[in-house]
Amino acid sequence: SSTETQGSPGSKGLVQGDLIPSYPLPAVDALPVQSPVLCHHPSSPYQNMAAIVIDTGTGFTKCGLAGEDHVLSVVPSQVQMLQHSTQGQPQYVVPEQQEGSYSVLNRGVVSDWDALEVLWQHLFYCRLRVQPEEMAVLVADSPISPRTNREKVAEILFERFRVPAMQTVHQALLTLYAYGRTTGLVVGSGHGTSYVAPILTGDLAPLDTYRLDVAGADLTNYLAQLLLAGGHSPPKAEFVRQIKEACCYVAMDMAAEMAQNQAQAQVEFVLPDKQVITLGSERFCCPEALFQPHLLGLNQPGLPQLALLSISRLEAKQQEQLLANVVLDGGNTLVNGFPERLRQELGPGATILGSPHRAVAAWLGGSIMACRNSFQSLWLSRREYEEEGPWAIYKYQL
Repeated sequence: SSTETQGSPGSKGLVQGDLIPSYPLPAVDALPVQSPVLCHHPSSPYQNMAAIVIDTGTGFTKCGLAGEDHVLSVVPSQVQMLQHSTQGQPQYVVPEQQEGSYSVLNRGVVSDWDALEVLWQHLFYCRLRVQPEEMAVLVADSPISPRTNREKVAEILFERFRVPAMQTVHQALLTLYAYGRTTGLVVGSGHGTSYVAPILTGDLAPLDTYRLDVAGADLTNYLAQLLLAGGHSPPKAEFVRQIKEACCYVAMDMAAEMAQNQAQAQVEFVLPDKQVITLGSERFCCPEALFQPHLLGLNQPGLPQLALLSISRLEAKQQEQLLANVVLDGGNTLVNGFPERLRQELGPGATILGSPHRAVAAWLGGSIMACRNSFQSLWLSRREYEEEGPWAIYKYQL
């Protein structure tokens, strides 16, 4: 058993390092737009066509060109409603500031399709500066999203943006691809959703996806409550998120950690207005909710229990295989101590693979997948869509 947080010599893909971005995940664009890398496939109708990969999460949308080893643009998945939009003009804009804006997704599920269209329009024309009618588009599908949402994604891309080809792929499968694996137990936690999904070789559709209603935004809110209970005036949500990311860690045993001298856990965080916030037990009580959701008043099992539940109906050999390939997805799993605690709770047969770049793992998996020869026959073409309708998307179990 082991916990691998920097990759292992025996693994491929993102974990080994052949497609790892060499930059910290930016909050806004931090990279120049490069010329598209064409994925050449002589027998494919898309042999001279570049592809775009989009991963729209609850918190952030990652997008870029297939075949690249880094995301070109990371933007908040938010829009702002215009006060005085004239008829025929868009109701929404993608804001420069997050004040007054609202999320396009709610816990991994699109809540406003018009807003999503505006967000993607912004990505294509302003961020990537491409013409979508000349590009194939691969979209990461949220593990929480109803499968029928794929029809709407196809409709928007074909009818609004006139793309020649597109496909949607389950986020967990893309994550697995990024780690160079076809079998594995994906444990994901981002801004709005946490989930587990076991995938076995030959079965591209995850067997069972289990969700947990504790994610990054919930931990930020919980930390604000803990700070308030500790006598602090909670700062803005954005600053609370920064405190969480800089100071919080997962304890191997919360009760034992609480019993220790609390002075050992104390750290100070200086806000932009020079206010100093001292944190103690809040540092490990906050992320503990991923393992004990009852701390947030939820009657749900924690992530390790969900992971074991998701494979409980499989044969013993398959369970062993999956536990030997537990891969992490999402920025919320980057909290210090998370991989070690997860391995401890999953048992001695578990191996945790946690790339330091797992916040963009699904996007990287899409970048790899869209360029593979084996994937070229899986693109849904505009012709198929026009002949068969939106349900043509279900021909592919991705």
